[in-house]
Formats: sequence, structure tokens, C-alpha cells
Amino acid sequence: MTSPFTVLHVCTGNICRSPMSERILAGLTGEDVYNHGAGISAYHEGENMQNNAMTELESRGFDPDGHRARHLLREHVEASDLILVATTGHLDYIAERFPEASGKTFLVRSFGPMAADLAETLPDGDTAVRGKALVDAADARRGDYEELDLADPWGMRQEVYAQIADQLEAALKPVAAALEAR
Repeated sequence: MTSPFTVLHVCTGNICRSPMSERILAGLTGEDVYNHGAGISAYHEGENMQNNAMTELESRGFDPDGHRARHLLREHVEASDLILVATTGHLDYIAERFPEASGKTFLVRSFGPMAADLAETLPDGDTAVRGKALVDAADARRGDYEELDLADPWGMRQEVYAQIADQLEAALKPVAAALEAR
């Protein structure tokens, strides 16, 4: 087996959106996809994800256990094949600090439709081969898709976390399907 296809999930504090994104995609994919996350702020470093995020993941059958917030480091970016971010602000942050990663960095809500459209064009092969082809094809078609931010639910009611999880599932299911070998 080749190395796993590595997906980095990024938001601001790594306590709401990115851990939900990470755990949802991990629950939709197998061991050949490695999911990890980080935040552009170190403010919450070492903290668990927000209780509402944990509750929402559990209610959908995804595992919230063991999360600890991390601050985004160069080594996280360099070790990742795909970077999924919550907002255009996070996209800009990566582009400014890690310009070499711009081609593999996408808004999570925009990447889902890209993956759905490109899945049938991907080569046969293992997940890593398909994933890298997906990233390259999506980068070439980046301007064809609307930029969709994922709102920050921090401090909001459970219903808002449910909406965020709905948006993440809608975006990540086509990503998981595209990564699966045919």
C-alpha cells in the first residue's frame, strides 16, 4: 500500500469547524486517507473541540474523541496533499504564508462540488493517485466554482452546529466518493 492521501482541515481555532470537517471526512473514508486539522490562531491550542461540535458529530455517528486543537505549522502544510479551509480568509492566510500550497488549498464547501464534477475523470488507481489527480484537476478549474465560506458557529446554539455539519457532510460526501478506487 502507498502512503495515505493526507487531508489537512483548517479553521481559526481548530475547535469547531475544522475538527468537525476532519472527523466527518475520516468517518466517510478508510485508512488510506489520513485526516488532521489545525487552526490559524494558537489561542485554543491544546483544547478539546467545542461541546456542541462533539454533540453534533456523535449524533451523526462520527467519532469526536481524542481531539486537541493545534496551531497551523509549516510541517502540517508540507505533509498534506489537500488542504480544506473554512473561509476565504483562511485561504488568503495559507496563500500569504505558504504560497507553495495555494494549488492544493480549497474552500471545503467549494471543493465538494468540484469533486462531484471531476470524480468520473480521475484515473484508476489507489486513493493517493486518485486524490492527487483530483487536487490537480480541481486547481485547474478553481475559477469555475463559487467561493462558499463555512460560517463560524462558535458560541452559537446547537441548531447552528447542525447547519454547519449539514454543509460539511454535503461537501465531504462527494470528496470521499471521488477518492474511492473504481
